[in-house]
Amino acid sequence: MRRYEEVAEELVRQIQSGRWPVGGRLAPEVDLAAEFDVSRGTIRAALDIVEELGLVSRKPRRGTRVERLKPHSVFARSLHSVGELMQYSVETHRRVLSIADVVVDEADARVLGCRPGQRWTRIRMLRIDPADDGWPLCCTDVYLEPDIAEAVGDQVLDPKRLISDMVEQTTGRTVHTIEQRMRAATVPDAMVDLLRTTAGSPVLRMTRRYLDRAGHPFEITVSVHPAERFEYAVDLERGRG
Repeated sequence: MRRYEEVAEELVRQIQSGRWPVGGRLAPEVDLAAEFDVSRGTIRAALDIVEELGLVSRKPRRGTRVERLKPHSVFARSLHSVGELMQYSVETHRRVLSIADVVVDEADARVLGCRPGQRWTRIRMLRIDPADDGWPLCCTDVYLEPDIAEAVGDQVLDPKRLISDMVEQTTGRTVHTIEQRMRAATVPDAMVDLLRTTAGSPVLRMTRRYLDRAGHPFEITVSVHPAERFEYAVDLERGRG
């Protein structure tokens, strides 16, 4: 075991023993380096591990803050069908943060696959894992056509139901196809605190376009998953012939 891994294990033990309480801050790096008789580089590498476990968060000039006493779990999900997507909704909770009418710029339009200047109603929400002390799995922006958003109304506050189900029951627009794209990215500044992560950390950005039978998207979602908290599994089989 490398020295920084040993230091990381000891820091985890200290946090779980209560030496560093939740909400409190660890000693400065220079003090920890002296305590463990290692370089500051070794301390930083150890803190990287502790941060990946979700026990602490770090911000420049604000130190290292203890966030929890036990490591968060990694939410592993294999999504092959609309039915499995519905099960994901059942297993996690949705917390709506804001609802606003927006006009997308060119950068957002490229992500959404729509025209720049198009108007949408954007619903920003957190997806929570109730089995892991309410730890945020992802932050999702849901884009609905404004007339659909008006028809659905306050139903979007329901933490369990799929928004696409609300749209279908309210307007009759049904999901025929879901287009899904994934891309590695860094966490947007506006989501750093929401996801309890650090600026510049890696994320998986997942964009889904919900198409009706005519092939028109009436709902688009962009979900940002911290890299260490979400695993997406796809099983491939060799075809015959």
